[in-house]
Amino acid sequence: MTSSARTWLDRIRDLPLTRPVSILNVCGGHERTLAAAGLRKLMPPGVNLIPGPGCPVCVCPEEDVFEAIRLVMHERVVLVAFGDMLRVPVNVPKGEPRSLEQAKALGADIRPIASPMEAAAVARGNPERPVVFFVAGFETTLAPVAALVSQGLPRNLLLLVAGRLTWPAVAMLLRSERPGFDALIAPGHVATVMGPEEWEFVVRDHAMPAAIGGFTTESLLAATYSTLRQIVDGCSFLDNCYGESVRPGGNPTARRCIAETMDVVEAGWRGIGIIPDSGYRLRPVYAAHDARRHFPADQGGPRPRRGEMPPGCDCARVILGKVLPTDCRLYGSACTPDTAIGPCMVSDEGACHVWWSAGHRRTRSRPAAIRADRTAAGRAPP
Repeated sequence: MTSSARTWLDRIRDLPLTRPVSILNVCGGHERTLAAAGLRKLMPPGVNLIPGPGCPVCVCPEEDVFEAIRLVMHERVVLVAFGDMLRVPVNVPKGEPRSLEQAKALGADIRPIASPMEAAAVARGNPERPVVFFVAGFETTLAPVAALVSQGLPRNLLLLVAGRLTWPAVAMLLRSERPGFDALIAPGHVATVMGPEEWEFVVRDHAMPAAIGGFTTESLLAATYSTLRQIVDGCSFLDNCYGESVRPGGNPTARRCIAETMDVVEAGWRGIGIIPDSGYRLRPVYAAHDARRHFPADQGGPRPRRGEMPPGCDCARVILGKVLPTDCRLYGSACTPDTAIGPCMVSDEGACHVWWSAGHRRTRSRPAAIRADRTAAGRAPP
């Protein structure tokens, strides 16, 4: 740990906290940093760091993954997607492919990519076939996709858009009777694109301390200190602890590209349901590149647990910060990164995958004081 990180940690430990405090970190990248540095174990007693809904693979609707599988299995198309999406499971009868990875094993032409530019390259290399780009991600993913659209797509490249905005899920949690956290660390990469203003509602509408954090240990500890200091001082404001990248107004070019190519619509979040104004959809002017217009969805009748998490999976409650990964009864038994059942164990930004990779294993019991804190305050323990 660097001297700067140690200084921030000492400042956190010196704060005169008088009650347990739970802080929600929205971003899966933040969760990776927290786990890799072992920061939860270094927090003073009563400071609980809770993983939140910042994993786009985890919240991608089950119906959209099913649609992508159906499309590539029944149409003569090439499907490209970011690597993590290939392993996300859907709810289908035994014997049917339950992921894009399984569909690929059955002969479907599915190709993992790492950037939108690769999708365009695949389309140019296969001009005789439709190439469908399954787009799942938050604002940071949609920005380069929107830039690609605005520059002009290859004629045969179609987009199956399942993009989501980050903040509406947090807003939904804050509107609930028991959000389960006292402060918020907002994602620095999203604020870099969209601007810090997108998170001002946390303070303005809910009087909750908030800070924007980067992805180094120092930045996350600075953001943690800021929110705790606000609680101690009895004030709330949005603190930018990632000033080297986050500027007022965000990235004007990226925001303009998104606004010109995408509409914001109500959208489903896996295991959570419909959230108003939380999804992206290609604007009608780009209908020629909308995969859903070329290949209308045919669900083929009702499916068991359509849109839900797999049976026994607690990923939805993990995403909402209601339980910890280790509270899920499948965690570490039926569900590991090698045998992932829920989406939170699939993605390297999913809390379950992060925790397992960091060595967190299920424990049979928790200290009585932690259980009491959790019961009294509706908070997850560290």
